Amino acid sequence: MPDDEDIPVAAIAVEEPAHAPVVASARRPNRFIRLWRQIGVGSLTLSLLLHAGILLFMASYFIVRQMTPKQVDFLPGGGTQQGAQASADLAEKVQVKQRQKISKVLPMQRVVVNAVADVTLPDMPMDAIALPDMGSMMGGGKLGSAGFGSGGSGGGFGSGTGMGGMGGMTFKPIFMFGMELKDVKKIAVVMDVSRSMTRYLPIVTKELDKVAFGSNLVLYFGCGLTPESPKNKALDKTILTTEEDFKTYWQIWEGKTPLNMPMEDRRKLKYDPSVPMPLKDIYEMMSKRKNTWYIDFCGITYAWTALMSKEVEQADAIYWFADFQDKVTPEMMDKVLKRLKARKQKLYIHASIQGRSFEQVRDGLVIPSGGEVIETELPKK
Repeated sequence: MPDDEDIPVAAIAVEEPAHAPVVASARRPNRFIRLWRQIGVGSLTLSLLLHAGILLFMASYFIVRQMTPKQVDFLPGGGTQQGAQASADLAEKVQVKQRQKISKVLPMQRVVVNAVADVTLPDMPMDAIALPDMGSMMGGGKLGSAGFGSGGSGGGFGSGTGMGGMGGMTFKPIFMFGMELKDVKKIAVVMDVSRSMTRYLPIVTKELDKVAFGSNLVLYFGCGLTPESPKNKALDKTILTTEEDFKTYWQIWEGKTPLNMPMEDRRKLKYDPSVPMPLKDIYEMMSKRKNTWYIDFCGITYAWTALMSKEVEQADAIYWFADFQDKVTPEMMDKVLKRLKARKQKLYIHASIQGRSFEQVRDGLVIPSGGEVIETELPKK
């Protein structure tokens, strides 16, 4: 066997013991990192990052929504039916927004400050508020505001409004032939339609409808105030002039029928189509006017049936136009005056001429009731 000196150094294999420990190629993690991994912080970090990303996305979404320009309440119609319909729909939405805004803002307009002195700020003027169109609230027509659709609100809501909203009532001062009826909001008229007075009826009626359209009007043939007699009973029933019987009344009593005809003979009188209607133009005017009544002929001295009728009881004042030529008695005037005071009514009289009973009526009825005499002279026709 050759000597060890003869073997090359490169060929010598060094055999290490099997139990020799293997040297690690890298260092072990330090103690803090091993503790971090043991408590599971890695998973927690991942979860936190995921939730943070979600919150960031939501925040970005709301920021973008807030920065988006508001929608403008305008939509051009384009001259087409579809465009007009779209404009009307949008206009309705605008009106709804305005009403909602008004309902929230109006209650806050009055502010009272209690400090050194009480100061009350004035309410916002109503003309400064874009109020909703009455036509849309009442269901009539298309919207007429904001430039959409066609106007349809109208100028009132019913006959007899004047400045108000009830038949024959007005919230502005009433002037009859130039005289103001003080503290009067609703008026009724009693008109003498005896044959010498009928020509004034259209003038009075037109004046009445001018100041308080649709006010009640009661026609009575005569202007006397006496108690009824056993031979001639008062007929206090009021009848509308729009009813068929009015033409019989007008033809007979505005014609040439004798006024002293007995009651039994009066009942036999009928309308005769072959006889011309007297004062036909006035008849047609009265037969078409609403809120107009007459009392059938029962003599010329029962005008109290008209003055105390239920058709005039709601008025603040009664305007009585007559010639005051017929007889009046203190007894009957007292009864009429008591009824006027119970109703809190004033009596205004207007005389075509100051007949024999004018001063009695003035002193016994007009002045005690708080009324006045209207002295304007009317034309004969």
